[in-house]
Amino acid sequence: MKFKKALALALCGAVTLGMLGGCSQKEKKDGKDSEKEAKGGYVEEEMEGPWGEKESYLGSYLNEDGKLEVYTQTGEVSPQVFSYTHQGGSDWEKKEENWVEEKINDSTYVYYLLQGADKNLYLMTCGITDTSESGVTTTEEGEISLPPQPWYLYRHTQEGETQEIPVECLDMEYQQQNGGFAPYYLGAAQNGDIALVGVASSNIVLYDGTTGKEKYTLPSHQIVTNNDGMINITGNTIATISEDQKNLLLYDGTTGKETGKIKVENMEAGTGFLAATGDGTYYIATEKGISVYKENGSIGEQIYDGSRGNMGEMKNSLTMKNFMAGGEKNFYAAYDNYQTGTFHICHYYYNAATSTKTEKTLSLYGLYESRMVEAAVRAFEKKHPEVDVDYQYALKQDAEGKPEDYIDALNTSLLNKEGADVLFLDDLPVDSYIEKGILEDLTDLADKGENDNTLLKGIVDGAKKDGKNYEIPASFRLPVFYGTKEAMARLDSLDSVKKFLQEQPEGKIIGAASYGQMAYLLFASNYEELRQEDGSFSEEKIQELLEMSKQLVDNNPSEDMEESWGSYFKGRILSGNTMSAFSGIGMLELYEETDIAGVDDLTGLAEISLLCDILKKQPELSVENPHNMYLSMNRMGINASSREKELAEEFIQTMLSDEIQQQEFVEGLPVRTESLEKQADIAEKSGQEEMFSISYGGGETHSYGYPSREQLEPILALAKKAETPLVIDLSVRETFIDCAEQYFGGSISAEEAAQTLGEKMQLYLSE
Repeated sequence: MKFKKALALALCGAVTLGMLGGCSQKEKKDGKDSEKEAKGGYVEEEMEGPWGEKESYLGSYLNEDGKLEVYTQTGEVSPQVFSYTHQGGSDWEKKEENWVEEKINDSTYVYYLLQGADKNLYLMTCGITDTSESGVTTTEEGEISLPPQPWYLYRHTQEGETQEIPVECLDMEYQQQNGGFAPYYLGAAQNGDIALVGVASSNIVLYDGTTGKEKYTLPSHQIVTNNDGMINITGNTIATISEDQKNLLLYDGTTGKETGKIKVENMEAGTGFLAATGDGTYYIATEKGISVYKENGSIGEQIYDGSRGNMGEMKNSLTMKNFMAGGEKNFYAAYDNYQTGTFHICHYYYNAATSTKTEKTLSLYGLYESRMVEAAVRAFEKKHPEVDVDYQYALKQDAEGKPEDYIDALNTSLLNKEGADVLFLDDLPVDSYIEKGILEDLTDLADKGENDNTLLKGIVDGAKKDGKNYEIPASFRLPVFYGTKEAMARLDSLDSVKKFLQEQPEGKIIGAASYGQMAYLLFASNYEELRQEDGSFSEEKIQELLEMSKQLVDNNPSEDMEESWGSYFKGRILSGNTMSAFSGIGMLELYEETDIAGVDDLTGLAEISLLCDILKKQPELSVENPHNMYLSMNRMGINASSREKELAEEFIQTMLSDEIQQQEFVEGLPVRTESLEKQADIAEKSGQEEMFSISYGGGETHSYGYPSREQLEPILALAKKAETPLVIDLSVRETFIDCAEQYFGGSISAEEAAQTLGEKMQLYLSE
């Protein structure tokens, strides 16, 4: 773990309205969508910051005068630390903080810098330990063991004195005996006691502020990031969200006793920031906005809707680093953009003259929730404050369900010349829509993007039907095989798989996989080979595929993968766009084994980073995209019956803009050429410091960062060459997996499974 340099963002001072009902998602409108107006509300303003490009965010707080103070740091070599005190408008007072600089160097970095409830400043630093691997292990029970690491905690008093606090859990000997320690929360009470939460813990531990000895353990919630904000200390009162996310728990820090509960709502994800004003009033900031709760038990109220501002972007590229409640209806939030390495500060304040009037409504619909679409909604509404975008979807990301339950109702609506203006066509019957004249012709828009090299030609052309574009994908997944040339060649075709098994009847071709996973992989990667001219499938080849899949898994059985397939993977493949046949098979095994191939589905820099880390550890391996294949994602179309076609087309252009395309949504790679190429710039700017970690089944944890430009560019080149769309209809997926599982379960033979699939496909085609 190492300090990661970030570049400061030059802020423009733009004001954004927080409009209730701005991005409805699953929330229903009141039906009066032609015009609505209300007066008074909170607004968001991005503050102008004087920090330079080489300064990154360290911490922030409101001082005793209620003024905002922001701490920054320059570089990693001979770092300088500055504080900026806001004096009003664009006026900031800058000061170099030598007391911090004295505690850090190129081998010790700032981990936390904050103000305690005692008004003293607290600095936690960490010493860098050079290891080739993280040394982190996870047991099958989920317990994490860490290597000892040097941590230091300092108190900087209002008088200017800096004291080290000897907290016992940070002691190296204590760490060696107790499986290490990594803090995921730090706070200080008014009496000077220290509150810490360790990695993967759900307890706040209070330590004596003088001796560093443990005093109390307070039940809290499971903390999974070192930027958890759902703990607040005001005076000696400690507030935290409960394990079930339904209550704020209040504790007396002097006794360790629970003193009260406050019921909260809409905290399903458990992520957000908690702030307090000291009078029993608590504010929670999440991606949805700001809500207020009081100790008297009154019902919580949302006072700011974050859908049109920076808070909404917390679902994607922004991380809230701090949230502060000041007096007179003022709030401040610090945001870090992990993709660009920048930070900025926003001021939220009440404006009685604010109007939330909208004149038009643009409606969007898709089967599956998309963070990319939600980001585009926010961008579009910022540009068009007069337009209310109503985004509806049937299933949340990662939620299981039956998409077909929603398709029939949608089809009826569309046939009646109703329905949303913009349709996201993933798993919808596109060919049928085209035949019935439901979709608008988007060829001119697609050709323009292709001709000026704005959009990837292979992706745009692959979406054509009879030479016309009725849809334009906003992103795409890139299936890849990786390994030695010999290992990847075994997956070239069904014949190459067959040849391998004839030569090595007990051999392994990929890492551990379930029976269903193996069969669906071979089905998807050889899809065109299996299909016949009439759209049906070769029963002979399906039978052979099933028998080879069984043999391969018999050679390398995995109870863990069978359980994961039944409880997770299959459901995501059948009821959403979050997984495909190529999603992460055998990846971690390639850290050790090189006689098998790995399989993955690249959806963004995070996924590419793991692949590149494996290739870095195993330089004899390479990567290829089978058959120049890709999977279209966020497939955009316009309802031919829409009354807002001009707005609908402009929304599609927003989806295709660099502002949206360059961001990481884990929903696919950019279809915009410059945004795809910019991924190398983003990775290079972020550096190769450890940002991600992964483990499985109690094995070693692998930590890694973004790949270098040299590592990334060959993969981006594969993406640019992708030209063969793989579209497996929902009904085909369901039918194949059902028939395959009947065979693997022993209820029918491979021949009977292939015959059943053939019969059902004939029925499907006839309909």
